[in-house]
Amino acid sequence: MKALITGASSKIGKAIAKELSLRGYDLILVARNIQKLKELQTQINTHIEVVCMDISKEENCYQLYKEYKDINVLINDAGLRDCGYFYQTSLEKDIQMIHTNIIGLHVLTKLYLQDMKEKDHGTILNVASIGGFMPGPLMATYYA
Repeated sequence: MKALITGASSKIGKAIAKELSLRGYDLILVARNIQKLKELQTQINTHIEVVCMDISKEENCYQLYKEYKDINVLINDAGLRDCGYFYQTSLEKDIQMIHTNIIGLHVLTKLYLQDMKEKDHGTILNVASIGGFMPGPLMATYYA
């Protein structure tokens, strides 16, 4: 069994990687921080491939899919957030957040789901935030 995890270098993605390794999964760990990925690689006993990649870039999502087609589990955990008054936060960071949290997740889910449906086998977990259901102050783009 093989799992691909985006956002694997920290927090929930890192914890999921450790748990799936304990269950015997080989892993493809994807994140922007290669140093954290390599550190995690030393903590896991199953076969691991680390991929330093920014999934906010749509072409990277297609490349990832092309290079790692044969997976059983996709965990979309990559995500960004920002905090501050909407008119003061960076438009560039807002756009990167939208590309990571929405477009990257959407592209990877669609591509891998088509294969999983054809094989009639596979699992996809899209990690999300309660912020999508209970918006609050100072994180307008993230909540949206």
